[in-house]
Amino acid sequence: MKLSYGSSKKGDVAEALKNITEPQALFFAVASEDMLAGTAKEIEEKFPGVACIGGVGQAYMDRQFFDMGLTVIAMKDQIKAVADVLEQASVMPMKYIRRLEDAVKKVGGERGNTACFDICSAGADVRAVTTLSNFLCRAGYDLAGGTSNSSAVACNGKVYTDACAFFIFKNLKGKLKSYKENIYVHPQGNEKQFMVTEAEPKDYRIRTLENISAEKVYTSELGISRDKITKQTFKNPFGHVCDSDTYIVSIKGVEADGSITTFRPANKMDFLTILSMGDYRAVVKDTISKMKKDLGSVSAVLSVNCLFRYIMFQEDGYWDSYLAEMCQSFSHAGLVGVGEHYNTQFVNQTMCCLAFE
Repeated sequence: MKLSYGSSKKGDVAEALKNITEPQALFFAVASEDMLAGTAKEIEEKFPGVACIGGVGQAYMDRQFFDMGLTVIAMKDQIKAVADVLEQASVMPMKYIRRLEDAVKKVGGERGNTACFDICSAGADVRAVTTLSNFLCRAGYDLAGGTSNSSAVACNGKVYTDACAFFIFKNLKGKLKSYKENIYVHPQGNEKQFMVTEAEPKDYRIRTLENISAEKVYTSELGISRDKITKQTFKNPFGHVCDSDTYIVSIKGVEADGSITTFRPANKMDFLTILSMGDYRAVVKDTISKMKKDLGSVSAVLSVNCLFRYIMFQEDGYWDSYLAEMCQSFSHAGLVGVGEHYNTQFVNQTMCCLAFE
C-alpha cells in the first residue's frame, strides 16, 4: 500500500486535497468537532464513492506532525477498502452488525490479508470494540484503531454522533496484521497484582483494591502524595492482567472518597498491577523488527498513538525521533487519539496499528 497526504492549517479542504489523486481510501483528522460535517461533505464531493472516515485529533504522516486545521491521509495501490459505521455505539452497536459483515463480503475478506481499522466517538469504546471483535476475531481478522477526541465521527460524507466508523481493508499484495506497542513493564522483582474489590465500570471508577481505597494502594506502592497521582500515570499506569498479556489503564483523577477514575473501565475481580516505564526507544525498535520478521517487508503502517504517549514523548524530546524511527523502513501515518483498540481490547497509553506487507 502507498500512503500520501495533504493538509491545511486553515482547514481548507481544497488545499488539503490538491495533490491527492485516485485514492482508494481516505482518513482525515480535524482540529475541532465543528469542522467534521463540512470537511466530510467536501471530501465526498471531491472523491464520490471513495471509502472515507474521519475524526478529531492531531495527525502525522512520516516525519510530519499536524496539530492545526485539517489533515487528509490517502491510501491506494493493491488494496480494497470499504468504509461504514456502527451507530448507537455506546448503547447497541450490534443492531448495525450487518454493515460490518457486508463490508467484509465486499472486499472478499480472507484470513491473513483482511483487517479492520476503526475510529469511534469518545465514550463508545467498550461496546464498539466488543461488537467489532466479536465478529472479526472469530472470522480470523485483526482490529486496530482508536478514539476520536469528539462526540461524533465522520463516514462517507456524513457525521454520526455516538458512533464507530471503520474501514475494512484487504491487502492484495500480501499480509495485513495488527500490532500493539506497550512501553510499560512490571517493576523488576515486583509483579504484585491487586484484585478490584469494588468498582463502577459505567463511571470508569475503581473504588477499592484488595478492599483498600484505590488511592491508598496507589500512593503507598509508589511512595507519592495524593496530588501527584494524575501526573504519575504517565510513568506508572495501571495494567489490567488478562491471560498472558497486560493492557494499560490510564488514571484520570482521584475522588474525595479515595476512589480513582480512569480512561478505561475496570470490573470487579479484575486483576491490576502498577506498571513502570520501560526503555521505550528499545521497544519501538523491537516493534519495527517484529513487523519486518512477521511480514517480510512492510509497505505502510496506519496507527493510533495515545495522547498521553504523545505528551510524554514530546516532553522527553523524543516525539520527532519516534516519527523518524517509524518511517525509516515504511510509510507511517495516523492519529493521536484518546483511546486505542487492539483486537478484543480497549486500552490506554498504547500505540495500535495495522501493518501492510
